[in-house]
Amino acid sequence: MQGKTGLIVGLAGIGLGSGLMFFLDPARGKQRRAVVRDRAKSTSRQIGKAARSVDRTAHDLAKGADELTKRVFLWKRKVIRLVA
Repeated sequence: MQGKTGLIVGLAGIGLGSGLMFFLDPARGKQRRAVVRDRAKSTSRQIGKAARSVDRTAHDLAKGADELTKRVFLWKRKVIRLVA
């Protein structure tokens, strides 16, 4: 078990070191960070749009369900009046 933990920690260290070298590279690190930042902003905007769309859809569905419930109760009253 201890060997696996050491291997995982070692691989994590290698990955972290590689990532730091990639982003802190004096020649192209600034450009790479800018690309990552821009993609993160774009993704954030897309997620925000999707969340608003889901919110609108959920609101519309709830509104429709409320309207359907009202109609069913009105129909029920009409049927009871007809039967009674």
